Amino acid sequence: MKIPLRILLRLTLGFSLALLAGCGGRRHDSPLLARAGERELRQSDMEAAVGLPLDSLSESEQTRWVLGWVERALVEQEAVRAGLDKRPDLRAKVQALQADVYHAQLLSELPGDVPSDSAIAVYYEAHREEFLRSVDAYLIELYWSEDRATMATFQRAIQRGDTGLLAEGRVSSEGRWLTERGELDPLLELELSELAPGTMTTIRPYDDGFRSTRMIESFPAGTVLDLSAVRDEIEERLILEQSRARQDSLDSWLRRRYPVTIHLPEAAH
Repeated sequence: MKIPLRILLRLTLGFSLALLAGCGGRRHDSPLLARAGERELRQSDMEAAVGLPLDSLSESEQTRWVLGWVERALVEQEAVRAGLDKRPDLRAKVQALQADVYHAQLLSELPGDVPSDSAIAVYYEAHREEFLRSVDAYLIELYWSEDRATMATFQRAIQRGDTGLLAEGRVSSEGRWLTERGELDPLLELELSELAPGTMTTIRPYDDGFRSTRMIESFPAGTVLDLSAVRDEIEERLILEQSRARQDSLDSWLRRRYPVTIHLPEAAH
């Protein structure tokens, strides 16, 4: 059996990390959840790997995790049987993937805060010119419901400020975002261009139900978007900047803690 390299590396790494999480004090009296070849998965192993009690996961989550474990266990055993774990080139690739996982975990453990309202406002004032739109833009929110009648009821209710159907889960918000002319379906854009803020488009059928878009605010070409329209975008920018700073900080700290010297031969001239 020839195993694609990308699958082998991904599954082997995932399995190895799961074992690391669960093998430090294996309890043989823990309930057996699955067996794949010579491998056994016990409840204590899974709880250690997931970091949660088994009964806190839904039945579908438990099944999905166990099936993933089975797939990884089968591939790892075949890889060991074929001697792939002894190949230096594959071991180097697995180590590189492990380093990426560990690097991400080390970064996540560094202190970091969600950007404050004041930081977002300061960024907005300093970059206001970046939010000048050269084409019409719309701040919209998309809603979904399983049936047309519920969506029609929701359209009437939200005009009164009644969001009860959202709280009940009969209607779902699929997100709010800023879009520019040319990014959406032409017929939808035409309808949006004629809507007043707070009103909704006609209900459109889809394979999984019915959707309608609510106009939050429109911004004609040549206007500067206000802070409420770009707040999410600014927050994402600040989080990205923070992430880069944390990565630079971690890399510098690692090099101070573990001095690095490189001895490559000089390039031939």
